[in-house]
Amino acid sequence: MDTNTLKQILLEEMQGYAGEGLNAYSYLTENEAEQLYTVVDIATVKDKRLVSTVLIARLVDNRVVIELDYNNKELVDALKARGVPEDQIILAYRGEPVPT
Repeated sequence: MDTNTLKQILLEEMQGYAGEGLNAYSYLTENEAEQLYTVVDIATVKDKRLVSTVLIARLVDNRVVIELDYNNKELVDALKARGVPEDQIILAYRGEPVPT
């Protein structure tokens, strides 16, 4: 799969993790220069603000490198469902090697 299509699918799927939740809002953030994308949660629980990064992915050498994924529905499954080949997905958070 070419890089532009891979990026489009990645961003569309990551957008699905963003939005309003119970006492929280999740934001998709993008650093285009580094091709780094994150989903950040900002929540209020018992009048206390909680902020956490729940998903980090980036594009490296025409592959999606998933650095972090704390979601019940993992990004890797969403990408595969959209036709991204397994050999273009690196699960760094599971210890798979990342090209330098």
